[in-house]
Parts: sequence; structure tokens; C-alpha cells
Amino acid sequence: MQGDLQPVIVGYGRAGRDLHHRALRPLLDPDDTVIVVDPRPVPAQPGIRWVATLTEATQALHAMSVPMRRAVFHLTTPPVAHLSGVEQLVALGARQVILEKPIATSVAEARRIADLSGAIDVMPVSVWLESTTTTVVERAVAAGEVGQVTALHMEQSKPRFRRNLEATDAHTTPFDVELPHQMLLALHLAGVDAAVGSAVRWPMSSCDQYGHVMGGAAVTLTHGSAVTSTLLSDLTAPIRRRRLVVTGTHGQIVADYPLSSDDDYGQVRIRGRGDRQIVRDLPLSQFLKAAYDSRRGASPPPRGDLGMHVRSIELLDQARSTAVTVPPQVTLPQLTEFASWQG
Repeated sequence: MQGDLQPVIVGYGRAGRDLHHRALRPLLDPDDTVIVVDPRPVPAQPGIRWVATLTEATQALHAMSVPMRRAVFHLTTPPVAHLSGVEQLVALGARQVILEKPIATSVAEARRIADLSGAIDVMPVSVWLESTTTTVVERAVAAGEVGQVTALHMEQSKPRFRRNLEATDAHTTPFDVELPHQMLLALHLAGVDAAVGSAVRWPMSSCDQYGHVMGGAAVTLTHGSAVTSTLLSDLTAPIRRRRLVVTGTHGQIVADYPLSSDDDYGQVRIRGRGDRQIVRDLPLSQFLKAAYDSRRGASPPPRGDLGMHVRSIELLDQARSTAVTVPPQVTLPQLTEFASWQG
């Protein structure tokens, strides 16, 4: 990798293997090796050096003549293990970590990680903020296409019945699924000076397991900028959707984000017009490129700093603790008053 930065992926589950490593590959030189840290053995393959522990990773770096200051640790373990992972990296002398979102499972843990950032450079993953689709929306707003922005409406929904039935799934609340992405985008677009206005959640009915209410959740925020944000994650939805609607005094921008790595294109249109802009969009790859470029001193860091992530977790914690549970019979059309852009 140019600049002699050495990637170390800590945790080789879905986030480490299918997201971070996949997004890193275009940035790697043909002879580069990625160190993978996971207690479960990783099948031997070109370009991967597997070790079981972080201590072994430091030994591998030494054997490769890579100083700790040049190693970039991708911490992609489950969020419950993030704080202990950062603490261990600090103890080992690591200088740089890219931390998968959400950065922690509680406000106390998030604040502790922020305290540790004085000893290690923590760069939290902010995917939607580096999205090309988001950039197109921001340009349209800056050009005055819809006048003064008054409201943001976000939805990131998908059917999630099977995973909810699996006892091994890490999430126990719908506020942990997709809403962290939306919260960060809302704070980026409308300001971190925000307060929770209301929050609801609903169960999956017969598909809820282990006492969890996992049907979905919706949150409203009021920002100091006078913008209202509405966030929705419906885990009983029949189809997948990742959408942002920006409402202004003279119109609306509708932005549909790529649904998966299978088709990496976003679409942006002004409601009521016939045209739309279709853009290639690889948010995680773009984030990682910006992150590595900034560590080489070639560009500013990607958007979405640690303070914004801590604030996001504080707001989500407040929404979770104050949410009203509505019956599973309540359908999305019945939530129209709460999320008026549906339909």
C-alpha cells in the first residue's frame, strides 16, 4: 500500500471480511499483505496473514519491519467488544484505529473511547457521510434547488425476520439496526445541536424472540438549526429501502442510496421533475480511501468525527429509553402522521 501503511483487520466476521477487507482491496498493491486478527483460523490465501490475537499481530508487524505508528487497525469486532479492543490497542502502543460503527453499546463506553483518543487516533466509520449520493444532495441544497431546508426524512428498512429468530444475533433493540447510520447523517446535515422529540418502536409479533421488541423504530429530532429530522428503521418491511428526503420551502429532494454491494449506484431527483441523477456510489471504499489519505497527510480526515459519534450514541440512548411501544398491528400507512413522506 502506498505510503507504507499496514492494514490490520481485527475481527474477521461479516464486517471485517465482507465489508472492510472487500473495500480495502482496490487500495492495495498486488504484493500487499493484510494482517487478520481473529481467534478462529482463517483459511490460508494470498495476501492474508492470520494471527489469533492482537499480541501476535504486534509480533507479526515487528517481523515485517512495520513500526506501530504505520499500522492501521480496523476494529470490526461486535460493538460490545470495542472499548476493550481500543484499550488493548493503546496498551500495545498502537497509534491509529478505524473503529466500526456504532462505536460502543453505551454512552459511558463511548465517552471512555473518546477519552482514550488522546493516546490513539480513533477514526470512526461514517459511511453515509462519505457517500457520493449525499454529496449530490448537499450540492443541490447549496444551489438553492429546494429553498431553505425545513425537514429531513430518512428511512433504512429491510425485512429481518430470520436474523431475529437466531439466538446468536447481537442486536436486542431496533435502535441498534440502521438508525446509527441515519442519526449520524442527520447530525451532519442539520447540526449536532439536536434533541429527541419523540420515539416509538414496534414488535415483530410472533417473530419476536428472547423478549426483544425488534419490529422497528422511529425517532424525531429537533435541531438548533430549526430543521426537524425523522428517522425510520422498519425491520418488517417487505422490501429494502435506503432513502433520504430533504424538504425545503420550495420543494423536495429524494435520494435513494445503494441497497447493497450488488448494485453500487445511488439516485437523486427533485420531486416533481422528470429527470434524475444516477451516480456510482461506494461509500465504505470512499471512506477508507479518505481515511488512509488523511493518515498520509494527503487530505483532511473523512467527515464524522468522534465527537459526532458520541453525540449520536447519546441521542440514540435517549430515544431507546423514552420510546413508546406501539402494537404490531400498526402498519406503516398508519404511521403516516409520524413519517409523512411514506407512500
